[in-house]
Amino acid sequence: MLEYIDHIESATSPTLVLLHGYGSNKEDLFGLHPYFKGINLVCFQAPIAMGMGGYAWYPIDWNNGAKIINSEEVSSAKILVLDAIAEWTASNQISGRLVIGGFSQGAILSTAVYTGGFKADGYVFLSGYALPEWHHLLSCFESKIPVFQSHGTEDPVIPFEWAKATSKLLATNPNYNFYEYAMGHNLNMPCIVKLQEFLNKILG
Repeated sequence: MLEYIDHIESATSPTLVLLHGYGSNKEDLFGLHPYFKGINLVCFQAPIAMGMGGYAWYPIDWNNGAKIINSEEVSSAKILVLDAIAEWTASNQISGRLVIGGFSQGAILSTAVYTGGFKADGYVFLSGYALPEWHHLLSCFESKIPVFQSHGTEDPVIPFEWAKATSKLLATNPNYNFYEYAMGHNLNMPCIVKLQEFLNKILG
């Protein structure tokens, strides 16, 4: 099972799974748990060690400055995450609703879970996007699962245009929400507050 850190309110409380970004670790997003009252939070750690306390969900080929991602390796990481969620849920006898999300590479991985049709009760995509290989799937994908997507208009790591391309494909979902903020590759308080509102709405 993947390493993780968690905060459990109760076995029947809803659970938010947050997957960290490239080069980070399970501690990174766990600091958000005070903002999510009444919600279990579990943050898994990616399996690929990068040194200096950083981890990755799948390799990125930095070929001539380009970011080349193998979608099959993303799919393998998706299976690891779903297995870890199932094992964590069973070992803690969790029976509440489930929301899956992540930041950056973790958000890309979360879109893979969503596109694969996993029936969570909600999804959260923070500063991520759907790989071009999945666009044809999303273009004909019918879902009413609530989705929260946010992105910084000044993001130097994952261009805002990539997020908007994903947004256009997800917009057929009547419960899809997209928020843009004047920020870089990070989260700011307005984004966190809006995420709180989203979670309270779908889980309250």
